[in-house]
Amino acid sequence: GSSARGSDHGMAVVCRCIAAIFLLRSLPTATMAKRNIELSINADLLAQVQKENHAVVDDFISQEIADQLLADVNRLYSSGQFQEHYFQFGGVLLKKPNVFELDLSDPSKLDVRDFGIWERVVRDVGPSFIRRMDELDRTSSGASSLSLQTNRPPAIKLQINAGGGSFPWHFDNPGPPNKRILTCVIYLNPSWKEGDGGEIVLCPFLSRSIVIPPLHRRAVFFLSDRILHRVLPSNTRRVCFTMWCNGQGVNAINEVVLSKDVLQFTSYDEAQRFFEKSPLQRVISRAVYSEEYLESLLECLVIRVDNTIGDADAEGVTEEERRLLLKQHDSSVLGIRTKLRPLIDEFRRRKLRTETIN
Repeated sequence: GSSARGSDHGMAVVCRCIAAIFLLRSLPTATMAKRNIELSINADLLAQVQKENHAVVDDFISQEIADQLLADVNRLYSSGQFQEHYFQFGGVLLKKPNVFELDLSDPSKLDVRDFGIWERVVRDVGPSFIRRMDELDRTSSGASSLSLQTNRPPAIKLQINAGGGSFPWHFDNPGPPNKRILTCVIYLNPSWKEGDGGEIVLCPFLSRSIVIPPLHRRAVFFLSDRILHRVLPSNTRRVCFTMWCNGQGVNAINEVVLSKDVLQFTSYDEAQRFFEKSPLQRVISRAVYSEEYLESLLECLVIRVDNTIGDADAEGVTEEERRLLLKQHDSSVLGIRTKLRPLIDEFRRRKLRTETIN
């Protein structure tokens, strides 16, 4: 697939939002007194998200703020505030080796611990960010509206990949009761270089994948219910934080149920155009990209020697758990292909043609 590396302007979507920088004012702290946290947000960014379902912004935060954020991440990690990351596939809860997270979605946590500059991010920057994005959305002439929920702040999570971890293909909003509409990932990796791994890969439906390096101060935006994505294995330490904004009317019945009425297409070209912009692509995604899903899932698993099934505290999975995961994947793919075989087969042919285009 194509890739975004450093200041490569050849990537499909890179927004360098220089003009109209949005100033987020937050309360001063002892270490950052009289400093404001500035995020590069403007109408061009929103227009890219509306048009392409994703956008990339370099220099999203200042060098000084990024360094302070990273310093407080390191302090919190060293003091044991991060928890190991778990993910669920089917009915199995699995630990992802070497990936640690700190969920800041609950503001009450801020009253009992010293989170440093992250308290400003949670209390001030997050709410201001979603309000500004909503203002731009409501005044935009774009065809797609985010309809953000401004009465609640975005969920915020810090993440450290200590090296070796990866994430399989997934949607940040896989379906109800999830309400996420917009994902924003910001990277804090001042020494990242090619070969370090940990790139995020976006896969717009039936388009070539976009490999985006986790460069320091870079932000990646995408629609949570329409962009399939994964994270490649990291060969070194990788740090980021994510803000998820909820939307109004997300996962309405016509966005989660693929009915016969929806499938009244006059051509496969028409069907492709529909699914490219619709959250209903989630219904068929695993069948269209079955090999890619499986490869990424196996890549993030570590097989352990003992045979204790369901031990969430153990490192990796047993061979039996691995077998069950593969069976669940195959069963899911078969269920979709059985009902929609002509459509799935055609989309899989188009996917292969896309991958062979230079």
